[in-house]
Formats: sequence, C-alpha cells, structure tokens
Amino acid sequence: MKKTILIFSTLILLSVNCIANTNLNEKIIKQLNGGSAILQDVSGEIIFSHNADKYMVPASILKIATADSALSHLGKDFRIKTEFYLTKDNYLAIKGYGDPSLVSEELALIAKQLKQIISEKTLDNVKGFWLDTSFFKPHLKVHGQSSSNNPYDSSIGALVANFNTLHVVKTKKGKVTSAESQTPLTPTAIQLTKKLSPGKHRINLGKQESLTLQYFTELMHEFLKKEGINIPVKIVHKAIPENSELLMVHQSKPLSDIIKDLLRYSNNFTANQLLVILGGHKKGIPADLNKGKEVVIEFLENTVGLNHFTLEEGSGLSRKNQFTANQIMIILNHFKPYQNLLRIDQQHFQAKTGTLKGISTYAGYILSPSGDSFPFVIMINKSKWGSIRKKVANLLYQMIL
Repeated sequence: MKKTILIFSTLILLSVNCIANTNLNEKIIKQLNGGSAILQDVSGEIIFSHNADKYMVPASILKIATADSALSHLGKDFRIKTEFYLTKDNYLAIKGYGDPSLVSEELALIAKQLKQIISEKTLDNVKGFWLDTSFFKPHLKVHGQSSSNNPYDSSIGALVANFNTLHVVKTKKGKVTSAESQTPLTPTAIQLTKKLSPGKHRINLGKQESLTLQYFTELMHEFLKKEGINIPVKIVHKAIPENSELLMVHQSKPLSDIIKDLLRYSNNFTANQLLVILGGHKKGIPADLNKGKEVVIEFLENTVGLNHFTLEEGSGLSRKNQFTANQIMIILNHFKPYQNLLRIDQQHFQAKTGTLKGISTYAGYILSPSGDSFPFVIMINKSKWGSIRKKVANLLYQMIL
C-alpha cells in the first residue's frame, strides 16, 4: 500500500513539473517573439531550445568570441608593449602596438619613469615627439562604426590615449574643463568642444589619425611637463630610425584584466584593438582588421568547432555578423575556463548583454543556488526594449530551480 502511494505521489509530482515546464516554455517563446534561446545543464543536456539554429545578429555578445580567441592565442598573462626611444637628432620617439589601456593614469606613470631615465642622461633639449604607428595598417575602418560623436564609434589605432575619447564639461558661459581629475585639458579638447552645448560631454576624436596623434602628444606633453620635462608639441609621424636608442618599454596590464574590463564595459574600441593585435601577431605586420578576422574565424572553425557563420569585426557593431544561438552556446562552452571575466548581473547571471537598434541579446551562465553554472543564450532581433531579454533570462532561471 505504501509503495503504491509513493509511486502515485511521484507521478503527481512529475505531472506538476511537466505542466510547470510547459507553461514556462510557452511564456519564453511568447517573449522571444520570433527570437531564439537555448539553455544547457552542467552535463551538456539541453533544457530549453527555441529557434537555436536561426541566424541572428549577436551584437555585443560577439565580444565573448573575440575574448576567447585572444586569450587562447596570446594567453591571459600577455601584455601589450609601447616602446620609448631617443633618436639621434634628439626626439622622444614612441612606437605603439595597439595597447587599448593607455589611459591618463598610465601616461602619468610613464612620464615619471621617463623623468628618471631622461635626467640620468642629462638631456636638456628634446626637440619634439616622434610617433611610430607602423604596427597597424593606417586608416582602419570598422564595419558598423558610424561617424557619430559617440564614444562607441571611436576609431582604433596603434597609438591611442583614453580609448580615443575625451571627457569635458562646458559651462553656460562657455568655459571648458576636464571632467576627469586625472586628465589635463588640452588644446585639442578645447577646440572640439567649441560647438557643443553646455553640459558634460564624452566624445570621440573622429576618424582622423592626425587628430588622434595630436591629442596623444598633447597629453604626453602635459604629463611630462608635470615632471619638469618640457618637450614641444612638435610631431614627426614615421617609422623610428634604426639607430635610435631604446629608453624603456612600457607593458600593459595582463590581457585577462583588459578583457575583464572589455566585457564589463562592453568597449567596442578595445575589442577591435585586440582583433587587430591578434592579426599582427599571427598573420604579420602591418596588422589590420582582415588579418584579425582571419585569426578569429580560423579559431572558431578549427578550435571551437563552428562552421557557416559570418564574422565582420570583433565588437558586435556590424549587423553583418551572423551567428545562431547554438553557435554562441558552443563558444560559451569553450570560454568556460574564463567565465569569471564576465560580470555578475542580478545575482543569478554571469553574462554579457548586446544591444543595437531593434536588437537585444544576452549570453553567459546562469548561477544556480547549488553553485552550478548553466550556459544560456538569448537572441531577439525584433526588440524595442532590453528588458525583454531579462524577462526571458528570469524565466530560464526558473527552469533550473
């Protein structure tokens, strides 16, 4: 009798769970509105799947693929160098290799280090700055990048400061100040804010490499000046002469730290800088976007095991990027050792969002109360609101409880 009751109770429980999961399935599919989603358990079994083989625009969740490729090829401890020389005719020469983390704090540190070296050599009269950007092919254009003033449209380059952006405040009376205490106000910053309305502005430096290098030089000038080294803002832009003397090599923070920031802040500039750097290291100099694309495509095909996808650039800006939810899931399974580089969102998700006009995506790992991680992908290409992907994610979370 007890055995019969136990079996009956179990059947009722299974029936209730089945009904509950059916209701969740219906709710998720309704929210997706033609989009796709997939959820996997820790053993690789599929818990939920809808339109998982449908090609869609991934937006910024593509950054996970770029990050995975960079970490796999270069290693988490890889550092990007920037070289400093003194030419025979007394120019401070700087050769860039695409370090995306050359922010004001790093430039200030570099200036302090150069002060020690330059004072030791009793250099009284440095004529100007000699800038070498030959590691990157010039005039690189990222597909999907517009000519807007928005920071996410900032251009990439071999020698770039502060993500090729500046942050300023303009008063109603027209006075301009830096919005960052660590960043000096330069003539270029003042010039670019002339036509802006009062308020706080973060703007990119446009598509002119000359303007990018001008701003970089002005910042270096200001930081060196604080250290008592006054080098004129005179720029020579060409390859550094072979007979120049190497003063120092600045190393970036580890690649894992750069990628953690990339994924946290969804930095398009950093993603495509890394794409080009990959191209240079694996396909030769000058590094460019096509070489970088080749490296990531070969990685996704030969190492991760994907086929029949379209990758146009590394950040997710381009709508030509086409992946299925299943393919993103395969990338997530390969990226699992680096899961902790993704930020934790709403306590239950360690994931990356993606947003373009009409497109909303979300991919990463659902964190269960037991401590397990469940990979998931959500891709909605008809969405007006990012909140829909969060609703779907919360419904997927209910499926693992």
